[in-house]
Amino acid sequence: MKQNIIYSIIFFFLLFGLKYLFDKSDTQSMLITSGIGAAIFFVYRVLVRKMLYKQKDQEN
Repeated sequence: MKQNIIYSIIFFFLLFGLKYLFDKSDTQSMLITSGIGAAIFFVYRVLVRKMLYKQKDQEN
């Protein structure tokens, strides 16, 4: 779980940096979109991957 949080924080800063480099919109919208992206990434890492691996293990 700790690793997923660290990856999500890194992903947040990566998204924020890319948005800053290519979009140059206002800071508030960059923070919001980066936060949403990091939240989706965290949910994927925590929930979706577990379900996919569990389903794959049941098939074998």
